[in-house]
Amino acid sequence: MRIAILGGTRFIGRAVLERLAGEGHELLVMHRGEHEPAGLVDVEHAHVDRSDGTALAAALKPFDPEALVDISGMNAAAADAALEAVGSSVKLVAISSCDVYRAYDGLHSERTTDAVPLTEESPLRTRRFVDGPKYENLEMEERYLPRGATVLRLGAVYGEHDYQQRFEFVLRRVRAGRSRIPIGSGQFLFSRVYVGDVAAAVSLALSGDHRGEAFNVVEPSTAPYRLLAEQILAAADASDVELVKVRDDLLPADLSLTGALSQDLLLDSSKARAVLGWSPVDPVETLRTSVRWYLDNPPADASGDFSADDAVLA
Repeated sequence: MRIAILGGTRFIGRAVLERLAGEGHELLVMHRGEHEPAGLVDVEHAHVDRSDGTALAAALKPFDPEALVDISGMNAAAADAALEAVGSSVKLVAISSCDVYRAYDGLHSERTTDAVPLTEESPLRTRRFVDGPKYENLEMEERYLPRGATVLRLGAVYGEHDYQQRFEFVLRRVRAGRSRIPIGSGQFLFSRVYVGDVAAAVSLALSGDHRGEAFNVVEPSTAPYRLLAEQILAAADASDVELVKVRDDLLPADLSLTGALSQDLLLDSSKARAVLGWSPVDPVETLRTSVRWYLDNPPADASGDFSADDAVLA
């Protein structure tokens, strides 16, 4: 297929690009040109402001896409610009998040709002812009779903090129040679998914006909945060590091997710597995592979200050 990708150079977009290129599709990656790292698959690029519908349409016209994958449709304006730039026959896949569910607002407002696991039929948020004035997946979904898009709602995505550094709460301490790490009650459940498995879901959505449907895309089992920390340590060959349980109210800020939280974000991905035919490759291996990548690619601004750890451990 001829597939245009909006935002295909960072993390999820990069994994999607590599997957679709490997499958032999003809690709056009559309982005502002601000992130074009070395090692990207060699495909056609168009540097354009994705919020400018006229410019998008002009860049897309000669390519004449059969499908559009929107990685970065963060709000109504971005979604509207993309949809105005393509015809009704273009197959649409849009990346969304579990942040659309009411439970996400519950977590942020310290309330327990919903039973888990969350299915695609679970209540959505009524409060908007929980994460800031420019980021609202509810608006994006409200534009894409009526146009027949397949929407993929992701949990916490981890893996190579993860600029959020999902496992840094453990690994910055491993790199520093810390022998003891404070940890809270550690029972928070937050569904995860490996970035390569997200790319596989995009491929399946493009190959099928699931117009106007949303799918949760997460691993079928989820380790609570203390167990996740233990798994990360094992994958980093640091099983001798001791996790020391401390009071939740004394936890250093970057360890807050290991404490007691009001609402779990546990998702049910059975629909994606049954309808799309999607399944993660091997969560044990992808976690191990990801931990190696994180260790080899520490963030440039990684903090070496462990005074908060020392205070609570004392």
